[in-house]
Amino acid sequence: MTEAAQIADRWKGYCEDLYCDEEGKGIEQEYWEQEPTPLRSEVARAIRQTASRKATGPDEVPAELFKAGETVLDRMYRICVAIWETSEWPEEWTFSTFIPLPKKDNLKQCANYRTIALVSHASKILLRIILERI
Repeated sequence: MTEAAQIADRWKGYCEDLYCDEEGKGIEQEYWEQEPTPLRSEVARAIRQTASRKATGPDEVPAELFKAGETVLDRMYRICVAIWETSEWPEEWTFSTFIPLPKKDNLKQCANYRTIALVSHASKILLRIILERI
């Protein structure tokens, strides 16, 4: 494979196979009692814990923007509460950029790379709140 389109298509297929979750498909969700909405202090803590000077996700919003002050904290808090209440994750937050990093000698095989996913920092903030509640 030498053409860029062929190589990109191969990587797409490889990553889809690598991260495919067959276990969760076809399972009906039972009713659950909704947890209380996030507290402003939880959002503030999640923002503080977000690492600075890291690569941005597909939205290209740097982590430092979320640490810019009370106005940003208030806005992010309202966004987190709205998502929590509607149970609808923003589609933009579901995208990731996968970066292959070589780990072995033969770099013509996809399996000789490890992948990292660049995810939206906004998504990471709400994910951190959920993780800390588990």
